Amino acid sequence: MQLTEFRVQNYKIINDTGWIPVENLTIFVGKNESGKSAIFRALSKLNPSDGEGYDGLKEFPRQRYAEEITKTDWPAASGRFSLSPREQEEIRALSDLCNDVHGVEVTRHYTGKYSITYCPDIGVELVTAKDLTYVIDVAIEQFRNLIAPEGRGEVLGRIKGELLSILEEQKDVASNAGQVQKRHITDLINMIKTRGNEQWQLELINPICEPIYSLVRQIEVYESLMAANRYIIDHLPKFVYFDQYSVIESAIHIPTFIATLKSHPDSPSLRATNCLFRHVNLDLDILDKLGTHKNATDENPIIRRQVDERSILLSTASNQMSRRFENWWDQRRIRFRYDIDGDYFRVWVSDELDSSEIELEQRSAGLQYFFSFYLIFLVESGDVFQDSILLLDEPGLQLHPTAQQHSVKFFERLSQENQIMYSTHSPFMIDLDHLERIRTVHESEDGTTRVSATEWPTDHESLFPLEAALAYRIASRTYVGGRQLLVEDIVDLWLLQAMNYAVEKIGKPGLEPGITITPAGGAANLIPLASLIRSHKNPVSVLLSGQHIPADALTRLSGMNTEREKFLLLYSQITGTPGSTIEDVFNHDYYTRCVKDVYPNMVVTSGSGENSGERDGNLGILHAVSETIDRRQGEKFERWKVAEILSDRICEAPGMVDDETVQRFVRLFEEINKATKAE
Repeated sequence: MQLTEFRVQNYKIINDTGWIPVENLTIFVGKNESGKSAIFRALSKLNPSDGEGYDGLKEFPRQRYAEEITKTDWPAASGRFSLSPREQEEIRALSDLCNDVHGVEVTRHYTGKYSITYCPDIGVELVTAKDLTYVIDVAIEQFRNLIAPEGRGEVLGRIKGELLSILEEQKDVASNAGQVQKRHITDLINMIKTRGNEQWQLELINPICEPIYSLVRQIEVYESLMAANRYIIDHLPKFVYFDQYSVIESAIHIPTFIATLKSHPDSPSLRATNCLFRHVNLDLDILDKLGTHKNATDENPIIRRQVDERSILLSTASNQMSRRFENWWDQRRIRFRYDIDGDYFRVWVSDELDSSEIELEQRSAGLQYFFSFYLIFLVESGDVFQDSILLLDEPGLQLHPTAQQHSVKFFERLSQENQIMYSTHSPFMIDLDHLERIRTVHESEDGTTRVSATEWPTDHESLFPLEAALAYRIASRTYVGGRQLLVEDIVDLWLLQAMNYAVEKIGKPGLEPGITITPAGGAANLIPLASLIRSHKNPVSVLLSGQHIPADALTRLSGMNTEREKFLLLYSQITGTPGSTIEDVFNHDYYTRCVKDVYPNMVVTSGSGENSGERDGNLGILHAVSETIDRRQGEKFERWKVAEILSDRICEAPGMVDDETVQRFVRLFEEINKATKAE
């Protein structure tokens, strides 16, 4: 059975989630206290692996408890499941009503009772005492009105008297009965039929018994449907809820562990350690009998053989775990060695950088956690929880972001055999390649939980993990994007792209293929971003306006193992004027004509003067124009508006760009090409 949708109602802060579609792997994203844990715990009790039922006192919505808890048997969790071809065939064998059934909806209530609805919907009415009383009344009336064949009146009168007496007696029994059982009706039919021995008698009695027979058939159909219902409940997948992820100790005292496991077999703290022994394929009782190595003498060949076999199992399991774990932990190659020293089972760890073996508990918390986490699922997903639904509440919290990303791949693999749902508020546990798997969980205005599969909430805190995941995706692609040119903002990007298009259209050399222009969102971000990109061994250069060089930029350059001229480019290198921006690379008249299109009231001349947009010393044309508009005309100069018109004009008519501007940009592109070459 495959879960396709679920619904949680009347549970803690949840009134009703509505139907939530799920995939093989589904991710629930939301802030703390949004209701993610409540959803998982309620759903897990639909068919819990731990056997726990619903506790109305602790789990029914508190504000409704006093007035509503006793009014009805409230539903708590529901699931819609698709049936496999084999399951469809098996329920068809149980009930003819299920011939076309391909899915089922199962709801569990606070009392533990289940209700089942089939898809397509089917049903049969339960036979009630009222139904039986009615058909008996009809039979009584029909027997009273029977007319005997000629010469048979006396015999029929005797039979009618007996039958009417039986029916009146059974009518009283039926009216006081609870649920009508099939045997009650068959007993009644047998009592009626035994009163007729000859053919003429049966021809009179049988038609009157037919409505009673129909109740038997109705009960049989109902019983067959109940058998199908029992089959559905018996074949529901187990829901396995995880909210504690224990860590394995590096030294396990075997006798103590065995004693604790026997007295507390369901203890979450023993779970990972128990999986370790199962993974090694060691029988704990045999281990306990073996005792210490000194018992293994030549005089006791049985123990000697068991110790040898144990050593082989340990070696095989160690190699197997080292090999498998390497696929999920690529921060460095790890080697595990399992060992038994007397009564202690030990886990030793070494790696490719240091072959010295140290105890597992001396390694990083992330490695300990991920090893334990991996071991639990490696063992249990292929054993107890095969074909189960795993509900993981905030897995991977102790892991480094890289290990969290590996956890997602791990879940992807496990979901091929077990449906998995996990909750998170970590951006590194979100796979943006599969947004269809994400469900957002958030609080509504009335404080209850809402879940959405198609619409994002307006609550910024709920969306933050998704926003952070997207930001990381964009940043990481920047880091591995090949040759990079970092510029201050989007205006630089627009104008560089437009002029690159223009110079190539008129047959001049532009930017070399493979160079990516990335706006950094401000001059202060340029150097740190460039440093991160260079840490990924990618060629990068920074293009700055001279007036916006951060105060400590040149100091930080010295720590990046690069020469300034191979890394930092300034527009002033092209214009020869300190403080130049990209606007200064354009011919003055060409740029100011675009300014006039945005600010038609501005007086712009090619000379100097109070109303001129002429370049002013080291401040450049951008400063002069903005000063004229902001201070003298009382408007706010918005650079991007002019850049938008300018870039459109360049792309619409590349041939109309003046020669001076073209030559300057050709020189600029030549410098960029040289600066971004791999070292």
